[in-house]
Amino acid sequence: MSRADEIEDLPDIDGDRPPRLTREIIGHDTAFDAFTQARSQGRLHHSWLLSGIKGIGKASFAYQLSRHLLHDTPVDTPVQNVIEGDSPAVQLIESGTHPDLFVLSRSYNRDTDKFRTDIPIDDVRRMKSFFQLTSVGRNWRICIIDSLDEMNRYSLNSLLKILEEPPEKSIFLLVSHRVGGVLDTIRSRSRQLDFKPLTLSHLEHLITNQRTSIAPEEAAAAAFLADGSTQTALTLAELGGFDLYREMVSLLDGLPRPDIEILHRFADRFGPRGDPKSFQVFSLLLSNWVHRAVRGRIDGTGFVPVFAGEDAVAVRLTERAAIEPMLGLWEKIGHETRLAEQLNLDKKQIVLDWFADMGDLLA
Repeated sequence: MSRADEIEDLPDIDGDRPPRLTREIIGHDTAFDAFTQARSQGRLHHSWLLSGIKGIGKASFAYQLSRHLLHDTPVDTPVQNVIEGDSPAVQLIESGTHPDLFVLSRSYNRDTDKFRTDIPIDDVRRMKSFFQLTSVGRNWRICIIDSLDEMNRYSLNSLLKILEEPPEKSIFLLVSHRVGGVLDTIRSRSRQLDFKPLTLSHLEHLITNQRTSIAPEEAAAAAFLADGSTQTALTLAELGGFDLYREMVSLLDGLPRPDIEILHRFADRFGPRGDPKSFQVFSLLLSNWVHRAVRGRIDGTGFVPVFAGEDAVAVRLTERAAIEPMLGLWEKIGHETRLAEQLNLDKKQIVLDWFADMGDLLA
């Protein structure tokens, strides 16, 4: 089996929108300009730490840099420019088969039919072997790690040894969603580029460009609820996140005594037969809602509603529930969302438990 056939045969950890295929990247001009300037001055650092919340385009940015380096555009070319024409380098990158690009992410385990929960040291060893090979046409050799946060301590220590003595003409593009947890020894050997959440106008532009059939009010709602994340905004638009959000608020309005039949029917969509992405979307919506409700009460700004009447629900709940337990619930939602994906837990039951927890705060 060829490398291309093998890649085609495996599921993509990024679903149907892998960042290697994203060419339109907006809202990150500062990061693009910093890399372009370093390249034009012949001062490219061997390791770049791309930090910011998940889903805002850091991995897409890494692939865009790789296109320019491996296509060998003039060094003063702004790297946000789309490379036009039939570039063999671009085609190989987007098919996942470029011989001078190594991508390190959670690999697929054929025995369990699931993605591994972390990036093991064996995969880092494969990356070391990659750098021992001769590049095509004396080109750059690039490694994208997506993400550092998913490497275990053994693989991180192995990576650190490579960064301490990097191979000649190598570049490491390190994606991190939680840069505070990155080892100081890795941060000190990297140049950090901070990625800010996208603005509402940027997100609405992306949504309407990629989901042309979406109603304007739904695009605006998805942009608002996405917390600056491109990935989240597009997923919300794709899965009818606005309707899901309305149903969620209606159930919250019924607390502490919701209609059990309606609640179970709502939670059924997160069971084994549901779309796996729907649980991630819902957990983000609920976490976002709880956080906005609590924040509005603490700082006195009030709750900013997505649709009319929603603020009354938030005010009622935050007036009856203590702030500290609600913050605890917000943290619990984030923690259990990560565990559910890693350990394949019963997502329907987790959703039911979250509503029960919220109801207990109001009892």
